[in-house]
Amino acid sequence: MSKESEKFRFEVKNQSDSASEILIYGYIGKYEDVDYKGFRNSFQKILTSYKDVTVRIHSGGGSVYEGLAIYDLMRSSDSNITVIVEGMAASMASIIALGGDVIQMTQNAFFMMHAPSAGCHGDKSAMQSTAAQLTQAENRLVEIYKERTQAEESVILDWMKPNNDTWVDSDQCLTMKICDEIITPSKNRVFQATDMKNKSAEEIFAAYEGEIPNEIKNQINEKMKNRIISMLAAASIVHTLTASSEDEDFEKALKDVFAKANRCETAEASLKGFQTTNAKVLIDKAVEDGKILASEKDQWLKDAEANYDFAARAVSKMVGKPDVNDLLNRDAHNIETGKHDLLKGRGDWSFDKWQTEDPKGLSKMEDEAPKDFEKLFNAKFN
Repeated sequence: MSKESEKFRFEVKNQSDSASEILIYGYIGKYEDVDYKGFRNSFQKILTSYKDVTVRIHSGGGSVYEGLAIYDLMRSSDSNITVIVEGMAASMASIIALGGDVIQMTQNAFFMMHAPSAGCHGDKSAMQSTAAQLTQAENRLVEIYKERTQAEESVILDWMKPNNDTWVDSDQCLTMKICDEIITPSKNRVFQATDMKNKSAEEIFAAYEGEIPNEIKNQINEKMKNRIISMLAAASIVHTLTASSEDEDFEKALKDVFAKANRCETAEASLKGFQTTNAKVLIDKAVEDGKILASEKDQWLKDAEANYDFAARAVSKMVGKPDVNDLLNRDAHNIETGKHDLLKGRGDWSFDKWQTEDPKGLSKMEDEAPKDFEKLFNAKFN
C-alpha cells in the first residue's frame, strides 16, 4: 500500500454492477482523513466503471480550499451523485454535501454552517491578507448556499455571523431544500417481554411502532374481558358473557348497558323535574296559607325537594301562622292530670327530644293523643 493511500482513509464500496459508494468519514484537509488529491484519484477510478455514485458523509469539516476543490470536482462530473448525510455534515463538509445531485439525510443527522476562520502569524500586511482571504472564502460559501438551497439570503448571512455555529436538523433542511429527502428507519423493534415491565401504554405503543404482538394482544383482551365481567357483576347487571365470548358479544352487551344507563338518566332527570315542580307548588301554597314565612321559603323548598313526603306531611299538620297577640295571651300549662300516659314526666319535652328519645312514643301520641301531638308539632314548625 502506498503512503498516499495509507493517509487517505476514506472507503470505496461497490454496491452493484452499476453503482458504487464512497464513504467520507473524518476531517477534511491536506493532512487529515480526506484530502482533495486522494479523493480525486479514487473518484476518477470509480467513474471508469460506475455511472452512479453514492457519497456518504459523516464529517466535522476542515479546510475550505480542499473542500471547495472536492465540491467543484463533484459538480463538474457527468456521473449521477447521491449524497447521504449520516450524523453530520458540519462546516466545510456541508459544502461538499451540496455537491450531490440528490441530497438525502438520515432522520437524526444535522448540517452545521458557520463563517470560515483562520490563524495568522506575521505583520499587519499578513493579517490584512488573511482577512481578505476569509472575506473571499465567506462570499463563495454564501453563493453556494444560495444556489443550492431555498433559504432566505438573510438567513444564510446569519449563518456567517462571527463566532456562531448554526445547527440545522433534517426537518429544517428539508424545508429549506438543503436536502431532498429524509431517510427514516424502516426496521421494527424486536419485542422483549422483560423490557415492557413498568412501561406506560404510550411507551409500549412506541416500542412496537403501533404493532403489538398477537400474544400480548390476546393477554390484554382476556384481562379486559374479565374486568368488564367483574364490573357488570358489581353493578348487579345480568349478562351471559364469559372470558371466551367474542369481542362482538362484549360490544353488544356494553352498548345495551349504555343504552339502559341513558334511559335511566333521562328518567331520573324527568323525576327530578317533577319533584321540583311539586315541591314548589307545595311550599308556595304553604306560604300563601300563612303556614310558612316568606323568609323560610327557600329552606323549606330545599327540604321538600330532598324529601317531599316528609315536607308535605309537616305542612299538612300546620294550622297557619297564629296571631301574635293570641300567642302572647295563650296560657302555658304543664298540668299532667288528664294527659295521656305517654306525657307523664315528659311535659317539658320538645318535638326534637321526642324524636331523639322516644320516636315510637311520638308516633303513638299522634294516633292516641292527636291534640297533644299537634301542639308539639306546631311549637316546632309554626
